[in-house]
Amino acid sequence: MVSISARTTISPFQFRELLARVRALLKRGQSVAGDSVLKVADLEIDPVRHRAIRKGRRIGLSAKEFALLTLLSQKTGEVLSRTQIASLVWDIHFDSDTNVVEVAIRQLRAKIDDLFGEKLIHTVRGVGYALERRI
Repeated sequence: MVSISARTTISPFQFRELLARVRALLKRGQSVAGDSVLKVADLEIDPVRHRAIRKGRRIGLSAKEFALLTLLSQKTGEVLSRTQIASLVWDIHFDSDTNVVEVAIRQLRAKIDDLFGEKLIHTVRGVGYALERRI
């Protein structure tokens, strides 16, 4: 247990030292944020700036489309089930009667895949969806 006496004061020097350390930590955080761009083939997703770019073209996405794309890109190559996607993107318990995931995937494919030759969003029948480059 640490005890602090009533006579303990913070001098201006100590406060400046604290500020300098906080600034240094913030600068480190900015460089890390710059490295957070996710890449799959020629697709770049920047979660910090809320941007998706493919072949140099910026792609306009809704908030949910962007959340779905970010999730898929963070799990590149992994197959995510409809249940996983629904709980992680919409924060809902999956209802088998809803097609919200399929609709979102279709809209995302229209923006990410349909305008480009190489398809990155793949369906694994009976399992779910994956984002990856397939050769």
